[in-house]
Parts: sequence; C-alpha cells; structure tokens
Amino acid sequence: MEWKYYHTVWLILVFGWITNYMVRIAISPSLIPIMKEFSLSHAQAGVLASAFFYAYTVMQLPAGHIGDRIGKKKVLASGSFIWALMSLLTSVAGSFNQIFILRLITGFGEGTYFGNDRPVIATFTPREKAGVGQGISFMGLGIGLGTGILLGGVIAQNFGWRSVFAIFSIPSFLAFLLIMKYIREPEIRTPHVPFRTPFKSRDLWLLNIGGIAIIYSLWVLGTWAPKMFMEIGVETLGRSSIFASVFGFAAIPGLILTGHLSDRFVMHGRKSLITAYMFLLSLFLALTGLSMKSGNVTTLAILVFLDGFFLWGVWAPIYALVSDITPPKVLGTTFGFVNFIMFFGSLFAPWLTGWIRDVTGSFVWGCYLASIILIAGVFLVLLIRPAFRFRPEIPISH
Repeated sequence: MEWKYYHTVWLILVFGWITNYMVRIAISPSLIPIMKEFSLSHAQAGVLASAFFYAYTVMQLPAGHIGDRIGKKKVLASGSFIWALMSLLTSVAGSFNQIFILRLITGFGEGTYFGNDRPVIATFTPREKAGVGQGISFMGLGIGLGTGILLGGVIAQNFGWRSVFAIFSIPSFLAFLLIMKYIREPEIRTPHVPFRTPFKSRDLWLLNIGGIAIIYSLWVLGTWAPKMFMEIGVETLGRSSIFASVFGFAAIPGLILTGHLSDRFVMHGRKSLITAYMFLLSLFLALTGLSMKSGNVTTLAILVFLDGFFLWGVWAPIYALVSDITPPKVLGTTFGFVNFIMFFGSLFAPWLTGWIRDVTGSFVWGCYLASIILIAGVFLVLLIRPAFRFRPEIPISH
C-alpha cells in the first residue's frame, strides 16, 4: 500500500486521541485512591468525574465554529497544549476543589478537539474510504481509554494517583508538537452555507438525541469499570484496571470492522448499522449488570469487552453519516453540534450511576438503566429519513 498524506493525518490524530483519552480517563483508576484521600461517597466521586464533561460539553459548539472561522489546525494545537498542561498541574493539586477546577479546564481544552479533528479527517480522506477513515482515526479514543485505565491503575497502585496525571502529560505535549509540525489546514472551496443550517436539521436532532444514550453508556463503564471488578472480587486496583481496560481496547476490532461495514452499507442507509449496534450494546449492557450478581470475573470481562466492541464500533457509521448529509463548509460546526448534544449523557452517567451504587449497594441497576436508555435511542435513530427504510439518508441541504 502506498503511503498517502491522509494516512499521516489519521496516524497523528489517532495519537492525539490516545493522549486525549489517557488524560480524560486518568480520573477513573484514580477515583478509588482519591475517594480515600478526600473521604468521598460514590456520588461525590461521580460529580468529580463529571467535572470534565461540564466544560467539555459546553466547548463543542464554539470550538467547531471557531475552527471553521480561524482554522482547525490552530484550535487542535491549542487544545492539546491545554490538556497536557492541566494534566501536569492536576498531579500537584492539593484539594478536592483544585482537582475539580483543573478537570474543568481540562474539559475546555479537550472540548476543542472533536469538532476540528473530524472535519480534518473527512476533508483529507477519499470519499470511498469515509467509513474506514472515521473508524480507524477514532480508534485512538478506545486505545487511549484502555491504555489510560490499564497504566493508570498500575501507576496509581505503585506510585500514587498524582503520578498518573504527571506521566500522562508527557505524550500529550508530544501530540501538540506533532499537530503543529505535520497537520495542514484543509482548504474547503464550496459555496457559502449559513452556519445555522445544521441546527435546523430534523435528522441531525434525531441522531444527536439518540446518541445521548451511547455517550451515557460509555461513561457508565468508562468511569466505574475498575470499581465494578473490585466489587466482584478482584483484590487490587492494578488487576481490576487490567480487566477494565478491555473496554477500551475493544475499539480496535470494533472500529476497523464497522468502518468497512459502514462503507458497504452506504447504499442501504448507515442508520441500519447504527441501530443494530445500539440494540446489541443494550443487550450486552443488561447482561453485564446480570453478570455482576454471579461474581464471575471472566464472564464480566468478556461482557465488558463486548460492550466496548459495539459501543466503539457504532461511531464509524455515525460520523460517516454526519459527513454524508452535511455540507463541507459547516462540518466543524456540525460535528461540534453533534458532540455537544450527545455529551449531555456524560453529565449524568458518572454521578447517577454512583448514586445508584450508594442507594442499592451495587452497580447492577446502573447497567440496567443504561440498557433501557439505549433502547429509547434506537427508536429515535430509526426515524432519520427515510424512516425505517434501507436507503441512503437525505442530505440536510435538501
């Protein structure tokens, strides 16, 4: 295979996502020692984990729009520098309030990435490889989440939770340098499109609101998976983090396979693949909750891997669909809009699941609730035009 520039773009932005998610997920394996140090309940720890998402969600719309206006490369580079610096500063935070504030600022920095990375991928990737490009480039999230939980648990157990944030800042600074050196600003020569166009699309609203359920599920497991394994008998944070990391690493097969499937499904409508994956994710999340009653670590690990496979895999057709139906001139704004709405799920998942754990003494019903919410999301996505039909979706400019 001949190496093309779009391969370089994929590689660097994958690495950017890996560092992004390592810093983002660093709070997950660190929550257990942080809870002990600051005497926090599960609900309070969930609020701390959610601090990142309060800022991250708010940044989605302005970041995509700013990238469309001043340049996506500038925004990507600035954001990666901010989350690297905030990770380093978190390692020396001395109170709950300081960690909360630094995680908020981390969320602002990381909130700039998605609305500018997705349009860069879409612009430089050949159209016939749209699903593969979105899938492969998005593997960085799962790899970063898996690596962050795996290394974070081992580092926290052996060197303390502060070392996790200090060490994870190093590859983040490297990502900043690579973006500055190798990413080119995409040139989009298309007729003017009003920036309000995406916000008037019924189909994007259906996709966005349905996607809230996927993000909710992501951060139920992304936040609490290490604690779930400890509660069914895994004795150390390091070992529980190893088991929990399969949730992130499942992105590799999930996104590669689904990226290819997405490009094959394009003539029959990508939403058919999206809804199939959402339904299967709902099923396996329910089984995940049920498996916690048995206390079998192997069964739980297999189910968490399958949760990750379908959860990560669903993003390849989702983002390819967004590119299919959106005018290139407002892709940054549109991707920011998409992530802004979907990430409302992250505002509730960590603390609500933690509260359910405090009330019931188990994470079982936290998994059941995520499964139920996903089924509601399936019905919304099925209404995207042409509703319930295996045909290509309709561009929002029509």
